[in-house]
Amino acid sequence: MKRKIVLLLVLTALALLLPAALADEMPVPRSYVHLATPAKGERSAPVYSQPKTSSDKLLTLQEGETLEVVGDNGNYYLVLAEGQIGYLPRAKARLYGEPSAQEFPERIDEALAFVDAIPFRKETHLELNGPIHAGGQVDTLYVYLWDERQFNVEQSYIIPLDKPADTIDAGKLKKALNLTKWMGGRKTLTIQGSLDGERVVLFRSPVYISGENSELKNVTALSTAPDSLKDTKLSTAWKQTQNRRTLTVDISPAAEAVLVTLEWNTLPDSVTIELYDANRQLISSETRANGYYNDWISLPEGVATVSLTPEGREVSLSTLRVYADDYSRHGVQRWQEGPEKLDMLLVATHQDDELLFLGGTLADYLDRGAKVNVLYSADCGRMRIREALDGLWTAGLRSYPIFLGLPDKYTMSPTQAEAQWAKYDLQTLLVRAFRRYKPEVIVTQDFNGEYGHGQHKVTVKMTAEGVTLAADPAFDPESAQQYGVWQVKKLYVHSYQENEIVMDWTRPLDDTGVITPLFLTTEAYDKHRTQQAYFSMQNSGRDYDNTRFGLYFTAVGPDEAKNDFLEHINWQ
Repeated sequence: MKRKIVLLLVLTALALLLPAALADEMPVPRSYVHLATPAKGERSAPVYSQPKTSSDKLLTLQEGETLEVVGDNGNYYLVLAEGQIGYLPRAKARLYGEPSAQEFPERIDEALAFVDAIPFRKETHLELNGPIHAGGQVDTLYVYLWDERQFNVEQSYIIPLDKPADTIDAGKLKKALNLTKWMGGRKTLTIQGSLDGERVVLFRSPVYISGENSELKNVTALSTAPDSLKDTKLSTAWKQTQNRRTLTVDISPAAEAVLVTLEWNTLPDSVTIELYDANRQLISSETRANGYYNDWISLPEGVATVSLTPEGREVSLSTLRVYADDYSRHGVQRWQEGPEKLDMLLVATHQDDELLFLGGTLADYLDRGAKVNVLYSADCGRMRIREALDGLWTAGLRSYPIFLGLPDKYTMSPTQAEAQWAKYDLQTLLVRAFRRYKPEVIVTQDFNGEYGHGQHKVTVKMTAEGVTLAADPAFDPESAQQYGVWQVKKLYVHSYQENEIVMDWTRPLDDTGVITPLFLTTEAYDKHRTQQAYFSMQNSGRDYDNTRFGLYFTAVGPDEAKNDFLEHINWQ
């Protein structure tokens, strides 16, 4: 049947794209289709031969099946059904956009462009300059916003025209291009038209939505989560007590929930998560000890109750959110365990040092598809950790960062800093991290501590020594036995003047000419609100040039191009 063929084509396209998505190198799809499936709560939906329920029924669309949508007819979607056009009641259907298995021909008018320059702020509408010249009679416009980080269609629209036309006023798109409905981040906007029964691409452009990436749209109100968990304050929290060991949250069926997110104020040693159906029958149970401040639970169909039983001292949960399936994949943090093997590890002292002093390193190499993570030696407090997670997510990181958790105390003396950290044995902690994650390249801060911070100096000193010690089986035999020894191939140190390389953080990452490593890093640093009065992101850094590094150690020979941390590294 036609509906099964359409579904198969789309699934085939996604299957072909999936490996690249996992590598964060997925190409932006060039064409899209709208699909319809029975609305949530509906087991089936009728498809009629005419736009009235008294007409012949062509077929019944079953739950889990899809049909391609080719137009909009008031109370009905026009769908391809059994080789002909059918009418699917809008009230019975759920509509969404997906990549197409075929590439549609293009009729792109180069004169059509955005009125305002990229990036765009969320408070506005996108506006296109001039008419859309389709080169033929178009009766329907299709709009798709593809999120390049989450690999999905974030928003999609069908816009039927009053009558077919070969020249269309771009103002008709204004309602669809309302940025207040879009989440921040990097997108691709594609506009297609139905031209004599054939789909054509009329406009395609990269888009960057600047500003907040927090997701406010949720269905938490349809749950019994305590009020203390519904705000964003760290100070208001559910606290575990001897008589209240378990937090139980019931979720209304009307929420159609698919995801619960958790933000811990103080981390549990572990948490047991139990999911129940409406009859209080256990669906699943698991115990986690991942140490994520921001965690998430995927909900299978039929979950009515979520039960959390944390273990640990003075455990508190500050925020809980419940989301339906239309939540923003860009705005909601869903951290993953990092890869077993890293291409690059950024070693920073404090939360934000990886941006201020290592510049666009993180954003640049994540964009290239490298496996990158960030390690922090010092714990700057719960608010700074929240800001760090928000910033890293904005920069494109999806692997949960490594927090060693040593106390943050300001000193200009490296001797005093070493004394402050002596009992934590930073050297061993670093070596264990190098052996566990096996980075090919490490990038770290200035031996002089940038502005002289003693903890910066100690972190860099022990990172440099750790590169040698990680390859020595006599140092920390326990981790050598557990992970094996590891030889880091290269170590770069910020502001180190020997074997110097200069990075270009202003190189465009796409054809907007705006989206650069510096731009993404600035967006990330904007999340560090508590630090805005002290530092700012600037090209080459405000006081300490974040484009200049020196190759302190190499096991693969000297750099030649002197502009790439991964030169001579086989990483792709």
